[in-house]
Amino acid sequence: MDIKAIITDIEGTTTPISFVKDVLFPYSYQKIEEFLKNHWEEEEIKKIVEDIKHIEGRDLSFEEIVNTLRRWIEEDRKITPLKQLQGIIWEDGYKSGELKGYIYPDAYEKLKKWFEKGIKLYVYSSGSVKAQKLLFSHTNYGDLTYLFSGYFDTKIGSKIESESYKKILENIGISPENILFLSDNPEEIKAAAQSGIKVYRLVRPKDAEYIENFPYPQITSFEEINI
Repeated sequence: MDIKAIITDIEGTTTPISFVKDVLFPYSYQKIEEFLKNHWEEEEIKKIVEDIKHIEGRDLSFEEIVNTLRRWIEEDRKITPLKQLQGIIWEDGYKSGELKGYIYPDAYEKLKKWFEKGIKLYVYSSGSVKAQKLLFSHTNYGDLTYLFSGYFDTKIGSKIESESYKKILENIGISPENILFLSDNPEEIKAAAQSGIKVYRLVRPKDAEYIENFPYPQITSFEEINI
């Protein structure tokens, strides 16, 4: 493979799903009400609240806003205003030291090796770009943001639609046959492959299950990727 760029997912790929589900989500769930009370009049928060009302299709009280956000967290909804707000709340947690990101050792070693080889690295996650940068700047290996040339979230489009990957291709200006996409999600893998990008599906033992007759390569670790 003549790979010039690698796009990686986070949850279940570079980072255990348990970190997101058992650490980040409960943290934002717990902090949302207090955070909104303290920042309600800020323009950024007002815009997020308006987006929530627009999605719900009606005016909402403060209590209904809080309940809606908590319901979305429970349902693991990939909704942009939720992801934006979570990113802001997590920023406080990372800065205070309450939160620390976790990266799989094999992911760290390979990402560093690819970076040193001159391969461009990008992140595409359903979590906001802000949340992505926060996680990678506060990891068990220190600040890793220097490794990445760019970040993409659901603002560019759904991760299970091939159009989103075509938009990323336009953005980074590299031919699809020279790009590798890594994710644990089979629907994301299919969507990326439909845009011409090369793919590997991560099947980490605690995060995903091997799919019989899946049409694309499945691996358990970044160590299995040779480029």
